[in-house]
Amino acid sequence: MTGSQSYEVFLTAAASEDFGDASVRAESVQFYDSGVWVDHAGGRDFFPYRRVLRVSERDASTTGERRDAAGGSAGAVDDTELDVE
Repeated sequence: MTGSQSYEVFLTAAASEDFGDASVRAESVQFYDSGVWVDHAGGRDFFPYRRVLRVSERDASTTGERRDAAGGSAGAVDDTELDVE
């Protein structure tokens, strides 16, 4: 991972209330069967997939990538809302 790479993890409404923000800007994200570990400026937190809407990877040379947390499909970043149950 280069120094210019970062991530943003977008949370569900319930997770946002518990965490205190709608998204988390992270230095790294580790994907596991049951959820993601997120390393961020405030520490390290685990979010089950049911509490994650989207994970975006950001790099200085690209616009990023969107992954649907429920299905793992990738696509271009846009402003489309994701519905995850």
